[in-house]
Amino acid sequence: MEDARGPIQPTRDAAVLRRPASRGAITGGLWALRRRINREVSVPEAWQRLNDAGNIHNLRLAAGLVDGGYVSELPFLDSDVYKWLEAVGWVLADPELDPASAGRLRTLLAESELLLRAAQQDDGYLDSYFQVEFPGERFVQLHWGHELYCAGHLIQAAVAVRRTTGDEGLLEVARRVADLVVRSFGAGSGQDESNQAGPDQIDGICGHPEIETALVELYRETGEPAYLQTAAYFIDRRGHGLLGAGRFGAQYWQDHRPVREAEGVAGHAVRQLYLLAGVADLYAETGDVSWRTAAERLWTEMVATKTYLTGGVGAHHSDEAFGDPYELPNERSYCETCAAIASIMLCQRLLLITGEAKYADLLERTLYNAFLAGISLDGQRYSYANPLQVRDDHLGNAQGVQRAGQQNDADGGEQDQQPYHRHRLPRPSLQRTGGPEPKLVEGGRVGEADGLAHAGEHGTDRHTTQHQLGRGAGARTGGAEHIHHERRDTGAGDAPGDLPGHAGGAEEG
Repeated sequence: MEDARGPIQPTRDAAVLRRPASRGAITGGLWALRRRINREVSVPEAWQRLNDAGNIHNLRLAAGLVDGGYVSELPFLDSDVYKWLEAVGWVLADPELDPASAGRLRTLLAESELLLRAAQQDDGYLDSYFQVEFPGERFVQLHWGHELYCAGHLIQAAVAVRRTTGDEGLLEVARRVADLVVRSFGAGSGQDESNQAGPDQIDGICGHPEIETALVELYRETGEPAYLQTAAYFIDRRGHGLLGAGRFGAQYWQDHRPVREAEGVAGHAVRQLYLLAGVADLYAETGDVSWRTAAERLWTEMVATKTYLTGGVGAHHSDEAFGDPYELPNERSYCETCAAIASIMLCQRLLLITGEAKYADLLERTLYNAFLAGISLDGQRYSYANPLQVRDDHLGNAQGVQRAGQQNDADGGEQDQQPYHRHRLPRPSLQRTGGPEPKLVEGGRVGEADGLAHAGEHGTDRHTTQHQLGRGAGARTGGAEHIHHERRDTGAGDAPGDLPGHAGGAEEG
């Protein structure tokens, strides 16, 4: 079995206690079935879904290949394409993928790369929404524009494809975008302690964190320090009021207080957890203990006071946000699927950093419940919000459940599983999370020759939330997992204004 690299690959000198598993396979049970559905159904058919929904059309518009108008008033549709491309990358590394399916996915990957190259502007800028709707405008609508958010998902897709196939084509596209971001924000390559922007740079942050963790991973993949420095700049500048209050207050996008000073998680749940994933990555590569202290403190507060039994997070529909401590309603819980994925991302990083089983416990509980609740057994229907209780006689009315063919309710409105959502995000996010699933198993301690252990240092057949919560609300159950590992030393790493038309409620993740 060859070594495989997943979505988190700390450098050789990173401050982590454990390394991601590099040799492992899921050979049976629930997760083998879910991965089969992902590679045979969800990922292959998503290309047509993206075409039907207008995502591909928008990129073709930006490339000048078609005529017409931009589909949707939402600015983040490019990110769906990038999340799907990341999923394609991970699925291409699946040893169970049949040759015919692999060939088709490689063809679609190549077509997508050519499309992105055609749409990308000479200086590296790539964002179909602004290229079509606001030509010439760059990094002005940072509150709701999602330019850096989309860029972050493109970077993660490119890293995935390179790690699984060796193909650097998409990485070239992503690096041109990243280099533009480095040139455009902060104080350039020499970010000083004052964090003052240069005359031709922007002192600003994206309304939706994502670029931070992506830039750290790009640094890990390429060895370019400017990416790590720019990630640090974005994280350090958040919490200083650069985005203003907006519709929901500065805490909605975690701009109310610097992360080192924050006492608890607040605001939009996905934004908060994406930010903390970046904070954990930044600690791992810089060794600055203040970042680790902040991430662990906020995670502890979240688990103690703002997390559902299922691992789901986010109590509010209107702003997709954390509520007050212990504000955890059943029927009105939001528990966005993307927030569950973001929680898994953070837990995995803290597990690698600390080796503490509590992070594996929440990761596992979230995977079996809040994550699996977001997708149907056949892999073709998806949930955006996942309340713990939905009354049959309330479906489709004030409870805000959307039946097939109905329009979105402005206040959530996506609690029933749908083939595809107007906001679309759960589908590609689930696909990209399902692909590298063996990498969620942590590796051995750094320096130990005795290799891999199951998450939490015990087998899933002995201690999982499948058994703990199998009869509880929202639980998904299945057979015991069969996870095979080849034991080896894994100690060495590799270094080389508000949105128009947006009514609140379900947004992006």
